[in-house]
Amino acid sequence: MAGRGSPVYCAQCGSIVDAADKFCGACGARVSPSAQDAVPTHETQARAYAPPPTSNRSNSRALPLVLGLSAVLIVLAGVGAIVGFALVGGDDTKAPQASANEPAPAKDPEPASEEAGGNTEASQPSTEQDLGIGDSIEAEGVEATLNGVRILPTTDLDQPIENPDNRFLAADLTFENVSDEAVSVSSLLEFVLKNEEGYSASQTVHTQQKGLAEGEIAPDEKASGEIVYEVPPESRGLQLDYKPFASGGTYTWTIGDAQGIATAPQPEEATSPTPEPTTAASPASETEVAGAAEDYYQAVDREDWAYTYANLDAATRALYPEDEWYLKNQYFADTEGLKLSTIDVVVENSTSDPEVGVTVYRTFKDGTSINRYTLFVQEDGAWKHRFTEEENAIFEPGVPYEEFVAGSSASATADSSASAAADGDINCDEVSQAQAQAILESDGSDPNDLDGDDNGTACDG
Repeated sequence: MAGRGSPVYCAQCGSIVDAADKFCGACGARVSPSAQDAVPTHETQARAYAPPPTSNRSNSRALPLVLGLSAVLIVLAGVGAIVGFALVGGDDTKAPQASANEPAPAKDPEPASEEAGGNTEASQPSTEQDLGIGDSIEAEGVEATLNGVRILPTTDLDQPIENPDNRFLAADLTFENVSDEAVSVSSLLEFVLKNEEGYSASQTVHTQQKGLAEGEIAPDEKASGEIVYEVPPESRGLQLDYKPFASGGTYTWTIGDAQGIATAPQPEEATSPTPEPTTAASPASETEVAGAAEDYYQAVDREDWAYTYANLDAATRALYPEDEWYLKNQYFADTEGLKLSTIDVVVENSTSDPEVGVTVYRTFKDGTSINRYTLFVQEDGAWKHRFTEEENAIFEPGVPYEEFVAGSSASATADSSASAAADGDINCDEVSQAQAQAILESDGSDPNDLDGDDNGTACDG
């Protein structure tokens, strides 16, 4: 063993080692207890194996390692600090400006997204309902019901726009406001018809569709009608999506294939080449005609000109403006002054004929009797009065009322004068020249000698 005052050398690298150390501080080799024996005996040998050069090389290797480990620790500490701030600050803490150039972690937004998605699901009603025709759903105060679907026919007025082979699908819907406030419905913005591939159909209009009153619906009120879409005939898996504005959800009615939907019948032609067949006359139909005639002449007796005008057939009514009709009928009522006592109607021909002739027998309270043949025709399911030529000659259609009254008065005077002339009581001093001329023309024998000079003109002397 070496004494406490003698230096001890490392047998591995030759560096001086404290006698109390068990390992070399330069190379880490174990110091042998007999290290004193390794002491060089010559000073020049000690200088040749001097430790400083060897010790400097070892330190140059250790320094970069220490610096590298320190840098790693600093980086890890910085990252830990950033993560710590983020966890403490939560969503309200913005990322540090120093990390702006670093790419944001891909999974950082996921928790917020999941939370937002969870809130959305909670606020929206479930749309995973198996809805079919006849089913109803309620969303934001509106109860919507799909009543049915049908295919509307293609006509001259209703032609597909996108493809001539397309069909018109009409969805019949009812909306009821079950809330306490007015609600709005829009078929164009809230409804979509799609096929199984997700393609949307174009909304259109059709002359046979049931109109849908859209817009605001008052509380407890309903709105019904059809939405029409143009769809290919081979469309499969059709479904109608309802997306109310307020709820944000989607409700779907399953409709099925276009070929499985019933087609509405073609509309009847506006003009039919042949009239509808009529059944043979029966006592009941004759009774209807007779009743219509009796009702008409009862209205004449009570001077109800509105009823008589409304029950003229279209052809007769077209000849007489309403005011003219009132005035002329009132003139006859005032002039004749007759009050009806009895009435009897006889139907003269088959009620299957275009015009049904009737004879009306009227007896008045003063004993006067008037019999008139006239016509009745069926229009709009009712029997209407049609004037004969004789009746039109009496009422003179198109003649102004003043001229009509003047002509009727002259005719009445002529009739009276002719009656008097037959008794030989008329002379030129008692009648006007026009009246005398009418009497002369009614009886060419001129028993009153009104044409004294035989020139064909009465009372011209």
